[in-house]
Amino acid sequence: MSKIHDIKCLHCKQSSEIFASLDSDELERIEVCRVNMHYNAGEIIFKQGSPCYDFVCITTGLVKLFIEGDDDRRLIIGFAKPVDYIFVPGAYVDKRHHFTAVALEETTACLVEADIIQNLVKTNSQFANSFIRKISANSIGLYEQMSSLTHKQIPGRMSDTLIYLSTKVYNSNPFSSNLTRQDLAELSGMTKESAIRVLKTFKDDGIISANANQIEILNMPMLEAISRNG
Repeated sequence: MSKIHDIKCLHCKQSSEIFASLDSDELERIEVCRVNMHYNAGEIIFKQGSPCYDFVCITTGLVKLFIEGDDDRRLIIGFAKPVDYIFVPGAYVDKRHHFTAVALEETTACLVEADIIQNLVKTNSQFANSFIRKISANSIGLYEQMSSLTHKQIPGRMSDTLIYLSTKVYNSNPFSSNLTRQDLAELSGMTKESAIRVLKTFKDDGIISANANQIEILNMPMLEAISRNG
């Protein structure tokens, strides 16, 4: 992890759309307290349970977000990519992080003091509206994931994971990813062994192709049908 130099907020082309409603004075307030950081793949951006002082906006790279449970169990709850900001609910409640964020690849991010963001929510209604819309979208995504994990069998959960990665995270088919089979399992709420088994079944059935770090969905209608049927 290291601090890097960058351009000022007013001229930045890598900022989240929620900042579009801010005027030059408001952007300058962010600039004064903002720090741009660089993280190598595998570096922790923040840890579950640690103090929460900043909001994080990803400018390059990809970040994995996960909840840590007992016995080293993890549940991946999503990813942050350019130019997402990572909403940290603890900033409004107990000043603690309630999940962990780790860089999946070389990543840069802007860290902005939580107090500044909270003040802008109070004083700029357009910013507050964008902020709440983003939170709401994230919440809906979590509800959909929880519904999949609790109501669907293993094939349906893995189908949801592959569709999500292709259409929401990488926006590509095929897509290259450095996610491990363990990561896919933690995103789908299953064991690594179950993840490997269902991926092999999908591959044998001609639904996907999986070679090294590249996955291609060969039969999207079939994968969507498996998702619907659970």
